[in-house]
Amino acid sequence: MSRFPALLIALLIGVSTSSCGEKCRNEPVAAIPSPSGKAKAVVFHRNCGASTAPNTQVAVIPAYGTLANIPGNALVLGGDVPLKVQWTSDSSLSISGLGTAQVFKQKASVAGVSIAYAK
Repeated sequence: MSRFPALLIALLIGVSTSSCGEKCRNEPVAAIPSPSGKAKAVVFHRNCGASTAPNTQVAVIPAYGTLANIPGNALVLGGDVPLKVQWTSDSSLSISGLGTAQVFKQKASVAGVSIAYAK
């Protein structure tokens, strides 16, 4: 029995799970606290190296939390988009200024917070 198929499978698994040496990092732009101060909406850019295009993302997280090094849980847009983010209540967030940006993720609610979007 040849060891070639097993080695090929191991190599393919290693290549598919690697990130080609690129490390992503989140670059916060603004943190907007909820009215009660229990949560915050964080606008940030996620940079994964020269092979990725500029993007704008939003995450809703607990006020005491720090922005994890993962994509936004609420909104992911292509390009550097100047968003206007405001809380309308402790459980409602308004995000405007999307314009014609390409939308990769747009959640209607995150962590019990409903999100309204406007161009």
